[in-house]
Amino acid sequence: MAEFIAFTPATARRFLAEQSYVDRIHVSLMGKHGGFQPVPVLSAGEFVKVTTGLNPVVSADALGEWVAEKLGDPELADAIRAECAEVPLFEQARVACGLVTKRVAEAQEVLG
Repeated sequence: MAEFIAFTPATARRFLAEQSYVDRIHVSLMGKHGGFQPVPVLSAGEFVKVTTGLNPVVSADALGEWVAEKLGDPELADAIRAECAEVPLFEQARVACGLVTKRVAEAQEVLG
């Protein structure tokens, strides 16, 4: 798994912050009647909650862009794209969740 530059308190707060609804990312869950249902995700912590156990669909490229631009962690974005490059689309959320979970824990540790 990738090693990342340590968070400062300011970068940790930005990474963990809830984004505005306009700046959300959507993950897709299989609906109970078939088809996909978009689920808005507003923070890194929420991404972990939604993707843990549910295995939604999310594009690694779109997630990487959101992580870099909105959460301020371009290294994590690059790691998500790299780790998911050869992974089928339906498995990318699971792989990305592991990376984001690690960073959430690191950010929370910095903030105490």
